[in-house]
Amino acid sequence: MISREQVTEALRKVVDPCSIATGAPIDLVDMGMLRGISIDGSHVEIQLRFTSPLCWQASNIITAIEDNLMRIEGVERVTCDTRSGAWEWKPEMMAASAQARLRRLRPMPQVRMAGLPADHQTAGPADEAAPAAGPGGPAAP
Repeated sequence: MISREQVTEALRKVVDPCSIATGAPIDLVDMGMLRGISIDGSHVEIQLRFTSPLCWQASNIITAIEDNLMRIEGVERVTCDTRSGAWEWKPEMMAASAQARLRRLRPMPQVRMAGLPADHQTAGPADEAAPAAGPGGPAAP
């Protein structure tokens, strides 16, 4: 009988090609690209989501999944469902360990906003709220 653990372990050998470009190869499981695993006898179905609706590596990812899962004893058929929910991936779906690896390689830049004194600068990403500036310049502390 095929177990979810065997399938998950095989999927950990499939690396998201785009993560390789960052210098931190991350497997599909830690990337949060799996929506689900269904096992019905010798048939394994993977519900998959991609990191982009324009993923030009989709066919390579699916082929790698099929190749790795077919190595499991008892697996005779593998399918990948990419129809429903396949484009709903968000970075927050990544495992915390994968996020940490990426941040070590690509730290968030410190944001400097023109016209604001140093004590009003933000230390996080650009989309974090910064102190508001009024029509006469920076808001009083």
